[in-house]
Amino acid sequence: MMIKQSSLFLLLCLMSCTTGPGPAPDWVNSNPSSKSAWYGVGISNVSQEDYRQIANTKARDEIASQISVHIESSLKTVTTEVNYEVEEFAESIIQSRVNMTLEDVAITKTYSDGEHYYVLATLLHSDYYRLIELRKQKATATAVDYLESAEENLTAESFKYLSRALEEIQPFMDYPLQVEYPSESGNKVNLFSKIHILAGDFNNRVALTSSESEISTTIGIRDEHQFQVSCMDKRTQKPIPGFPLQAAMNGNSITTSAITDEKGNATFHLFKVTNRTPVQYFSIKIAPPGIGEKIDITNPAAISIKVNANAPTIFMNITEKSLDRSVSNPLVMPAFKEFFVATYGATFTDKKASSDYIVTGSVKTVAKSRVPNEYDLYVVYADGTLSITETATNKEIYSKSVTNVKGVDFTSLEGAGRHALKKMVEKLEAESFQEIIDGLDGNTR
Repeated sequence: MMIKQSSLFLLLCLMSCTTGPGPAPDWVNSNPSSKSAWYGVGISNVSQEDYRQIANTKARDEIASQISVHIESSLKTVTTEVNYEVEEFAESIIQSRVNMTLEDVAITKTYSDGEHYYVLATLLHSDYYRLIELRKQKATATAVDYLESAEENLTAESFKYLSRALEEIQPFMDYPLQVEYPSESGNKVNLFSKIHILAGDFNNRVALTSSESEISTTIGIRDEHQFQVSCMDKRTQKPIPGFPLQAAMNGNSITTSAITDEKGNATFHLFKVTNRTPVQYFSIKIAPPGIGEKIDITNPAAISIKVNANAPTIFMNITEKSLDRSVSNPLVMPAFKEFFVATYGATFTDKKASSDYIVTGSVKTVAKSRVPNEYDLYVVYADGTLSITETATNKEIYSKSVTNVKGVDFTSLEGAGRHALKKMVEKLEAESFQEIIDGLDGNTR
């Protein structure tokens, strides 16, 4: 009897000492809210590797989401004043804000039910605003220093200073950022707006002038034109050295970029015009360093040089014979003239010395039999050669041989010869005309 009582007592003791997990705290089932803090709850499966870190990260992500809503709300007011969309800055602001406040996010509570692991992360508003204020004050002070450096003397570096100033204050774009500028002036300005105003002012101070106002050249001819563009500060009348410039001209062969030298000059080249528009413009604009998506200059200082793209003058001599007789109504040379007029607006001359290009060729047809074949068809074959030479250099820039172009006719060899010449024209149009364009466009001296 004593043994049974002892066993029962031992069992009761064991049961009283063995307990499961306690009831889940309220924050597990309902994310707490407060006017003085942000909370985030993270959950992970205890079977996962690094389950604690996974839960911690999820809890911090929840706080980041709440900070995101807070920032976007305050950005709507601030960015409307400077005419910028919230989305333009929100993502980078949120990311930088979360990164800088990560050290103040605390894991305040944990719980596990044996299967899942829960953590509660807390970020006090007071800690958040204290840290942001310290960082904001440092950033605005640095940005003001950059602006003052930018205004000392207009150079290419001035725009870099503006970009660096914007980078400093960008994490705090949900704040008005009112500062005293210039320092100790008593004048209050919105720092973000001031950066953009200065960018516009600097742009308006840049004057570009060119040594050439108009250039005449011939389409397809490599005839290098060189000219200088000068960059000057309108306010001080001083040259601006080291300033990047960009150029564009309808895909023609040109110098696309240059940097001004110590005298504020940059050299540009128009190597060859391949675009066949009669009047074009060589456009050059400033490309300030550090200016990109964040600081937009709507109309950068620029200059345009008029380019008269003249049609080439062509001397053409293409002989056509069919069955050893000169063709009274030639087909090949008219097709080539039509091509050059349609493609280049070309004019023609009977003097080689007056031409830009010399086009020569010969086409002939030959009958391999004087009688019809087994199908009662007369058969004639056409052969031809073509050469294009640049007159000034005597350089052959295109040549082509076409052989065995078959022509047929039921009635005569002459009809078959005419058909062979027509087929020759079709073959040249299909194969040679684009090759000629490529040859002229790619020609270099």
